[in-house]
Amino acid sequence: MGTVAETHGRIVMVQKDSCRLLVRMLLQIVALLEGLSIVSGQAFAAGFYKGVDDLGNQIVLESPAVRIVSLAPHLTEILFELGVGDNIIATVSYADFPVEAKQIPRVGDAFSVNVEQLVAMQPDIIFAWETGGANKSLKRLESLGFTIFRNEAPTLAGIADTIEQIAVLVGKAEAGLLLSHQYRARMAQLARVPVINGSTEVNSARVFFQISDQDLYTVNGQHLIGQAIKLCGGENLFEGVPISVPLANLESVLRGQPDIIFITRLPATPASPWEDRWGQLLGDRTQILPVDPNLISRPSTRMLDGVEFMCSAIRGGRQVIAH
Repeated sequence: MGTVAETHGRIVMVQKDSCRLLVRMLLQIVALLEGLSIVSGQAFAAGFYKGVDDLGNQIVLESPAVRIVSLAPHLTEILFELGVGDNIIATVSYADFPVEAKQIPRVGDAFSVNVEQLVAMQPDIIFAWETGGANKSLKRLESLGFTIFRNEAPTLAGIADTIEQIAVLVGKAEAGLLLSHQYRARMAQLARVPVINGSTEVNSARVFFQISDQDLYTVNGQHLIGQAIKLCGGENLFEGVPISVPLANLESVLRGQPDIIFITRLPATPASPWEDRWGQLLGDRTQILPVDPNLISRPSTRMLDGVEFMCSAIRGGRQVIAH
């Protein structure tokens, strides 16, 4: 048996060894925590590509979408403006702007899409228009695990929000912020009544917007086109109708005594029979103006080109000059 001093020495040695072991364990724990922190950071970074579609569905991608399907002409336009047009592997009929969009393979139209063809393409994301009639196909694609961004901008201002959300998901967040800023600035400029001879007073023009040259379909105040009429200072004859796209009758339009009738017509196409008929029924007091439906009905940045045309007419030819 050793002496007390020897025993004390052993105790001291044991304590030192225990301390070294404890320190080593603590260092290992710290290293482990740092490793977990790195992994956690990577997981957070992987969730950076987050977007919320217009129905409130959150979409999270581990990396920016590269293989993109666009199921609406206006969404195709937005994607090209963001600089990812070359990444669109499929789109739909009538996606004709810019001209490069005409070269993209078609997988359907606004009402139906070829699900089998889309499955074979294995897109990273599908941008779809909620108002279109392809919802059955979209639900099937969702059930197969495909990521779908559903677009339905409820307001003119909401178009800018949609641009930003799409931009994040395709890895173009900065471009999206710039594009949405330009859109909001131009929209605000259009909302201003230009000053002429020190006056901003403009007589409110009564407006009838005719969507079809077959039947008298029009828009109410909640429709995007209805919002455009209001932004320009016009008085929509069917502002308060509860249906977004109501069918008007001839008597109600004549009774409303419109100052301006906008009729959708593609450029370089024959005039609608209604253009002459309205002139006969209402006389020279009413302006009959064709407007390009691709400009006023597609909720992309180009819609403001159509809005500017309408504002000029509604305000009696006053042009809004951007500063």
